[in-house]
Amino acid sequence: MSEISNKNVVSILEEHVEHAISTVKTLRDQKLELEAEIARLSSDLMQRDAKIQELESEISELKETSELARQASEDERAGIRAQLEGLMQGLAEPDGNEVDVVEESENSENEVTFSRKNDV
Repeated sequence: MSEISNKNVVSILEEHVEHAISTVKTLRDQKLELEAEIARLSSDLMQRDAKIQELESEISELKETSELARQASEDERAGIRAQLEGLMQGLAEPDGNEVDVVEESENSENEVTFSRKNDV
């Protein structure tokens, strides 16, 4: 009976060892899969970071271009306004009254109000 009992114990131990080996193989396979997934996600993250930096750079360039265009527009508007004021100052009304450029209209930055100097 002792021999049968020893064989049963050895059988049980062999089964446990085989199960442990199988479990270790499964865990190794899962580890490899997870490492591959981590590598893929890391690659995705680096690509997204690069894309974000690219977009931030593009936004910065667009802001700079927009600011330069806005400044050029303001400069052009100021130049035109100065020319117009100069022309209006140089003109004389038939009755000898000069035209006075009063101010920009409060309603629109593109409007200029004129009046005769004698009317003021």
